[in-house]
Order: sequence, then C-alpha cells, then structure tokens
Amino acid sequence: MDITGTWRRACLATAASTCLLALTACGESAGDASADRPLVAANYGGVTGKALKQELEDPYTKATGTTFQQVNVGTGFAAKLQAQAQSGNVSWDVIEGLAGADAAQLNALGLLEPLPRDVKARLEKVSLPGTVTGYGVGLAETGYVIACNTAKVAKCPADPAQFWDTAAFPGRRALPDNAAAMLATALVADGMPAKDVFPIDTKRAFASMAKIKPHVDVWTTSGDQQMQVMRDQQVDMSIMWNGRAKALMDQGVKLRLEWSGSLVNPNYMVVVKGGPNAAEAMRYLEWYATHPEAQAGLARQLAYGMSNVETARHLTSGEAALLPAAHARDNQVRLDPQWWVDNRKAVEQPWRELVGG
Repeated sequence: MDITGTWRRACLATAASTCLLALTACGESAGDASADRPLVAANYGGVTGKALKQELEDPYTKATGTTFQQVNVGTGFAAKLQAQAQSGNVSWDVIEGLAGADAAQLNALGLLEPLPRDVKARLEKVSLPGTVTGYGVGLAETGYVIACNTAKVAKCPADPAQFWDTAAFPGRRALPDNAAAMLATALVADGMPAKDVFPIDTKRAFASMAKIKPHVDVWTTSGDQQMQVMRDQQVDMSIMWNGRAKALMDQGVKLRLEWSGSLVNPNYMVVVKGGPNAAEAMRYLEWYATHPEAQAGLARQLAYGMSNVETARHLTSGEAALLPAAHARDNQVRLDPQWWVDNRKAVEQPWRELVGG
C-alpha cells in the first residue's frame, strides 16, 4: 500500500504555495512585540513534550525569537481549560495536540480561537483533506492499538474481539479511561464493522464493556501511565496510543502491536481564546502547518500522523508504515468528535460508574 501517494500527488500542486507561506509565517512574527512574551504551550508532556520542544518549539524560537513555556497537562485538557475560563484567568496560549472530542467540545463552548478565514484558506491548500477545521489543524493523529509484552504473552490478540476473549488470550490487561474511544472499540469487539460504529449504539457498547470490565487490571489516564504499566509489567497487554507503544519499543521493551480494528483519534493544534499571547500563538500554528520537515521530525519521533501534504516526502517507507494512515484498511475506526459533543452528558455518568464500580 503506497501511503505516501496522497501526499505526493497533492504536493505537486502546492509546493510553491508552501514555500511562500513558510516565508510569510516567519516574516509576520519578526519584530512583533508579542514575540517578546513566551508562548504558553499546553501538551501531554513526557516523550511527547520533549519531541514537541525539539521538532517544533526550538526551530520556531530560532526562526522568530519567540520562546516557550511548556505546561505538562497529561490529561483532562477540556476540564482544565474550562476551569481557567470560569475563573477569568486563562493562562494557556496554544494546545499542541488536543484530542478530537475535547477540541469539538471546547469549540462548542467558545473556548477556542477560530482560524481567520484567510489563514484557514491558506492552510487547506497545503494540508491533507479533513485535517483543517474551523478551530485548528491536525497534529498527532493517534491510533489506539493492541500492545502485548512478548515476554509475557504467548498469543497476542489480533483485534478487539480477541482482546475481549480472555479465555483464549489470558493475561493482565489495561484499557484507557476514555469513554468515546473505548465505547467505539467495544462495538468492534462485539462484531460491528468499523464503518457502522458511529453513531455509537450506547446500549450495545456498554453491554460489551461489561464483559471486559472484570478483566481490566488498570484503567490508564495518561500516555505516561500507559507506558509505565507495560514497562513495569503491571499488565501483559494493553490498548494504548501507538506513539507511546513506539516509545516503549525505542526504550528496549519488546512489544507486539496489532492494528486490526484500531481506533484513530484526530488531534489538533488549537489557539486558546483569551490567552495572553493569542496572536503569536496563531502565527505559531500557521508555521507548524506550513513546515512539513518539522512535522516529519515529529512524526519520526512519535509515530503520529500530521497534516501537511508534503510530510511523507521527508519520511522513509519504514517510518511512514508506523503511522495510523498505513493501517486505514484494517477495519480501522475514525472517532467522530461531534458524536462526543452531542452525547457527552448522557455517557459520562454511566462510564464513570463502569470504571469505578
């Protein structure tokens, strides 16, 4: 499967446009007073925060003089930003990788800065279809994959249905404490084709979750915890973010990954409405979107999907094969962020009862 084909075809029509945008983005920042103030950038921290600093923040500082103050949020972006807004003390400028469901929710609440019409139009010309929204641009498209410790598991489940089959595939398990992602995965485990998962049949999804719940040893709440429980052998297998699984393997942990029936969650770089340096944050967002070589560096480190049509040209075929896009035909589910916005209130309480009960 040639997963770089879309990028290559699109970049023929957009290469000149990308170069012009790159110069424009840098030129706009030069000499601006807001560049003297650090950008407060919220992200997941850990290996993700380190990669963002190396591949995006440091190059942007070199190009513009703008420095960064990173905030390691870990998880709970939506609740924490809502609390800031309610207190009248918004401290974040930009979020580097906000999960699709959280992004849609915060946008509906009016807490994200809309992309100016001209910026959105420019970014759409240099980005993969669907990666630019009215409030952000794709950064770190994440796959939820099955990861097995090969030293502990003789047979690794090949898909969610087998992960749910604890008799045939014994071992201690971890699942993410993420209602939107796991309810969708539960339907795949129950035999529903990926194309039919959304809108979620919540009754069927919760019934499927009830079957696996007694066998879940750890409900992970962050990428760092996903890595920790596998590294420390608290569990033998896990559904976890593909980038965190790659980071474990880079550290020498021997894992087998299975992509069939995986869920892909879009993530976005967004500018926070009312942030102290929102204008510079918007320039940073445009710089990110128009620098495919920087995106490739991030993808190389994290194995997450990016937005620019030219990014794949800077990756080897082996590096590109680690991205979620390489497995799009493997009964892959794409999370529908709007479903979460429409159903969050109805789902949150029964989910908390499931996890905590």
